[in-house]
This record gives sequence, structure tokens and C-alpha cells, in this order.
Amino acid sequence: MEARSRRMDIETARLRFAPDSTEHAMLGSLSASLGSALVPVTITIEGGTRFEVEAADPGGRFFAQFVANQGEFKSVHRNRVSANLFKLAWLGRLLPDARLALCVSGTATQAFTPSNWVTLACADLGIDVVVFHDDASLSGLFGSTMPDWAVAGHPAGSSQE
Repeated sequence: MEARSRRMDIETARLRFAPDSTEHAMLGSLSASLGSALVPVTITIEGGTRFEVEAADPGGRFFAQFVANQGEFKSVHRNRVSANLFKLAWLGRLLPDARLALCVSGTATQAFTPSNWVTLACADLGIDVVVFHDDASLSGLFGSTMPDWAVAGHPAGSSQE
């Protein structure tokens, strides 16, 4: 099934994260890891449908969503993971060359198990899952290495060889 070609406008959005929030820290850690300042963006499709993405690089080659929930894991956290995954999957159809990441808190990692459909879907859809730790460090899911874009100065969307 081919993605329909659509006209899109991508504009920087107002930063809506409080300076002391987990989301703000996630934005900073991902920016440092990517080697590029990430900002929230508003994407308008064909002049009418609008949605926000929590982090994007200036070139529109890297997009990320955050699931920063803390505390006891609940079904609402699993639903947020699924909603963000769906948004990133759609964005991947609209911009097939973009790199996509879902940055999750330790609490939200409970939505991912080796046999869970969400874990397999992320892998199949090319969505990197990055874990944000309390010390603001990042790691791959299940302690794996970070994706290739996580090298300072490495441009998103190109492969490292």
C-alpha cells in the first residue's frame, strides 16, 4: 500500500514543556545525542489537518515523541505508547526518509517486552525506542546500544558506515 503524496508544512511550535519537566530533559538529552537542537513542531497537512510532534531537527529529518510517565505503570501509559507509536508510524509514511524515535521513561518501558506486539511493531516500522534514565542518560531498549543517529554531529537520516 503506497502512501498518498500530501502537501505538508512544518513549523516550529511553542515549547510547552516546563523547564524542570521530564519531557524538557528528554528533549535536551536527545538533542545532545543527535548533535542538533531539537524543537517541537506543528505539521499542517494540505492546509487543514494539524498535529504536533514533540521533537524535530531543523532539517525535518528526525522526529521523536515522548512518553515521560513516572510512577506505577497503568493502562493509560500503554495507551500513550500506542498513540505515539501510531503518530510516528503515520509520519513515517508521510516522510519515508525521516528517522523516528520514541523516547520513553523507565516506567513506560513496561509497555515493551520481547514478545509484545508494540516491541515488534517498532522494529518493523523502523521506529527506534530510546530509554531516558533518571540521570538524563539514554540507552536503547533492553539495554541495547543506541541507534546510529545517536552520535554527536551525525546527521539524522543518513546511515553511519
